[in-house]
Amino acid sequence: MYISFDAVLFGMDWRDELDVQVREELDVLLQAVHKEKNAYLQAKSASNAQLWCALAVLARRISFLELQLKGVDKKKKSSSGLKKAMEKL
Repeated sequence: MYISFDAVLFGMDWRDELDVQVREELDVLLQAVHKEKNAYLQAKSASNAQLWCALAVLARRISFLELQLKGVDKKKKSSSGLKKAMEKL
């Protein structure tokens, strides 16, 4: 038994108790997971597979953020090297 996208978005009262920002993030996550519906519905336990899909979506987002942070760190290092070079002049 999987958790219906529509049931989560429209039929579960517990969501009304969530913080507005948390609820918005949950909606975004559920929309991303819903794109994998054809895959998780083929599993013996669709609800478990749906959770694994959510975990994979979150892992992908974390990886993307880590790559962005590495880029920021590289820019900081190169700009500090440039500052040192300018100070020598």
